[in-house]
Amino acid sequence: MPVDLAALQRRYRPDRLLTPFQQRDAALLVSAAAAAGTRQVLLDTTVYIHEVAGKLPPDAADLLDGALHFHCSLAIAEVVQGLGKYHPNSANFGSAWTHYDRLFGSIPQNRLLTPDSGILAQAGAVAGILARTQNHVKDQGKTLFNDAAILLTAARHGLPVLTANRGDCGLIQQVAGQVAFIYYVPK
Repeated sequence: MPVDLAALQRRYRPDRLLTPFQQRDAALLVSAAAAAGTRQVLLDTTVYIHEVAGKLPPDAADLLDGALHFHCSLAIAEVVQGLGKYHPNSANFGSAWTHYDRLFGSIPQNRLLTPDSGILAQAGAVAGILARTQNHVKDQGKTLFNDAAILLTAARHGLPVLTANRGDCGLIQQVAGQVAFIYYVPK
């Protein structure tokens, strides 16, 4: 599918977004405690990492216990990138790879969502606008791109994203608008 840059420009109006966005107060966002009873959720990269590290707080764990989990191929790729950074001589090198191999191998195909070219183009526009308005350095723009792509993929499927990344997701939401996320504070 070709990318319609004119439509992206009309939608996001980068010529009007010139000043930095402010971080939103946590009270204005949806916390895991407030989202108890959510039936479906897409997991952000932070969930996988905090769960294995024992840093997932009870409110997020309870939400996960009652919800159907969806996964984004980009979040999985971020975890695998982290695994690739592990030195083979690390004490938990083998166990980390084995854990995620089992976890990712158990994901049903119908709950694995992949961003398409339209979502990736939208994520590029959102991340670029934020990198410019927030004066981010180069690597922060790449992180914003991944986060925007995950949030936009979830939005396309009508799902909120469970994440510990309240700051970047709050900024992305201000530009992208239609994305929803539930945040938690890691232990």
